[in-house]
Amino acid sequence: MSKERLHELVNRLPESEIIPAARYLEFLIAHEEQPVAPEMLARIDAARAHPSPGIPHEEILREFGV
Repeated sequence: MSKERLHELVNRLPESEIIPAARYLEFLIAHEEQPVAPEMLARIDAARAHPSPGIPHEEILREFGV
């Protein structure tokens, strides 16, 4: 993907999607500018080393009464 292709996609966005797209791009830029703390990297590594089985979707829906 090139910046030119990204520009094409942005130009094709409906007006109703401009603000959400801009917010997402701003989020990506801000995320890249903020370094991840070493403690957080250690926690991420630990989580990847010992993945949990997760929570079934149905259980989450039940918990929230959906």
